[in-house]
Amino acid sequence: MPNQHKPLPPEDVIRAPLIKYYNLSLKDEDIAEHLKTHYDTTQYGCSAASIRRLRKDWGLLKTRAQKHTPDTIRPYVVEIKKKFPNRGISTIRKNLALEYGIRASELTVKKLLKEIEPEAMKQRKGKKFHRTKFYAAGINDCWAQDQHDKWGPRFGLWLHNSIDPFIGFNNWLRVWWTNKNPRLIVKYYLDACRELGGIPMFSQSDPGNENNGVANAQTIMRQMLDLTLVGTLQHRWKTKKNNVKSEANWSVMRGDLAPGLEDLFELCSLVFRWIAIPFVQIQLDLWVQLRNQTKPRADKHKITPHGIPALLRAKPEFYNLHDFKVSVPTEIFDKMEAEFAPPDHEVFQLVPPEFDHWANIYYAEMGQPEVTHDTFWNVYCQLLSYFNRVPDIEAELHIPLSSLNETTERIDDEHINILADQQPLRRVADPRAGASSQMVAGSSQASSASEGAGILYGVAEYGNFPSSDEEGSGGEESSSDDDDGASKASGEDDMD
Repeated sequence: MPNQHKPLPPEDVIRAPLIKYYNLSLKDEDIAEHLKTHYDTTQYGCSAASIRRLRKDWGLLKTRAQKHTPDTIRPYVVEIKKKFPNRGISTIRKNLALEYGIRASELTVKKLLKEIEPEAMKQRKGKKFHRTKFYAAGINDCWAQDQHDKWGPRFGLWLHNSIDPFIGFNNWLRVWWTNKNPRLIVKYYLDACRELGGIPMFSQSDPGNENNGVANAQTIMRQMLDLTLVGTLQHRWKTKKNNVKSEANWSVMRGDLAPGLEDLFELCSLVFRWIAIPFVQIQLDLWVQLRNQTKPRADKHKITPHGIPALLRAKPEFYNLHDFKVSVPTEIFDKMEAEFAPPDHEVFQLVPPEFDHWANIYYAEMGQPEVTHDTFWNVYCQLLSYFNRVPDIEAELHIPLSSLNETTERIDDEHINILADQQPLRRVADPRAGASSQMVAGSSQASSASEGAGILYGVAEYGNFPSSDEEGSGGEESSSDDDDGASKASGEDDMD
């Protein structure tokens, strides 16, 4: 009897995406569904059972098959705790999977943490938060951005973040020696938009000069592509801690990533900035990758989609979600960058060019040692010693140390005026006034009440809107786990 099943796709076609979805901790059934977008389904087929066989052949094992114990994961967990002293069981499991390819059960990690930090385990308990509602229609409906100044006065490191509240996707998380210059912030925005190939329906931030460039660029591009929006600002201002999703994201970062780095930093100088900013940016990029590629913890209070943010953004149609991205030609991005974030502006210089020149020379003489948590201060001290050998840095190396504060203040105080004659951005109507939860969550179906009220969002509907209350909301859930065919034992679960 001939084989009634379609042949498997060529290995060179599916291997890379299969490994990608495996690293995202998807179940075999979900991997099989996602793989269908990578091969011709009229000629080939690949079931969950086939995925399971291929994984085992390629050494891509799940939790039980890896058979880890507290002793085998100890060195990796100790390294993670060194960087993230407040990190808990769930995030450590995600960290092990993404960074080391290790699948360890919750019980295994819990046993180890009870050994190495018993007091901390006893202190951990549930916390209650003040909840604020935030409405979002779909992916790229709104980008919320915010600055974080906690490290500024202490270390000279100033952070800035943008997040898509609907799926919890971090558009950027950047560190620099300032976050007050509007040209720097609009550069972050344009870089993220270029990578996406489009812009959100509207942007959102706290009031402040540093956000005016983003508000202007967002408004100009939306109006260039849709003339019905002329005269209406395509940026929404949030006051009094109402930019809730950005504030919540900072809270998570402060509790998880920040403590380990703060213990490392004690002073700020040009040497410190030259070493620390690239190093911290790498740590931030890894943290963003972890957040974007893992499913958040379940929250019964949120109705937005539960899934891995990177997959929700890449394949909204797979989850029956709306993507409100507004596609933008490259030449428009070039125009916005030339006007609002010219590449030769001094705010984009890590350090003064004269200092950078000598720092690179000295660093090369040191053998270009790798900067890690363990070597940071040794590299810093060694590089600082090279500069300390020079009796008069300003005279001999032409490094303008005496004017650094003046230059920083001048750059921080640069102002971009908001576009004139623009009406404030408002919603068509408050989703709470008749729209179903499906509409709020971005479903392709809306209730008859919402249709009658004309609440469904469209490109032209962000023109002149009636007043509404503050809006906002995200949605997060942790994943359940599966294994390589064995039934689950009590207390042991696999990463899906």
